[in-house]
Amino acid sequence: MELAKERSSCTNDSELAKRLGVTRASVSNWKCGRNYPDTVACAKIAEITEIPLARVLGTVGEARAISREEKAVWRRLASAAALVLMLIPLASRVQASTDLNGRAGYALCEIR
Repeated sequence: MELAKERSSCTNDSELAKRLGVTRASVSNWKCGRNYPDTVACAKIAEITEIPLARVLGTVGEARAISREEKAVWRRLASAAALVLMLIPLASRVQASTDLNGRAGYALCEIR
């Protein structure tokens, strides 16, 4: 939740709670691990922090999971979301081209 506060420019739990439409006690409980945000709250967290929803859901799912196997599945989901984020800037630098025979190809270049 500290990352959520930081990424949303909230200075305290009350401000974050207000932006999420929940009580300050809910945010406190999430921070302490007494309970976890539901999927709607996860979507709001993703929206205000600009963290991919899959990563938020994966992180919360891992924290909520009981077995090692279940935690591993949620961790993979969160990791996959992080990988996609790393690939997006790469995709913006790939430009389609064709060779002399008209075959499609791709060249790595920076698009600004």
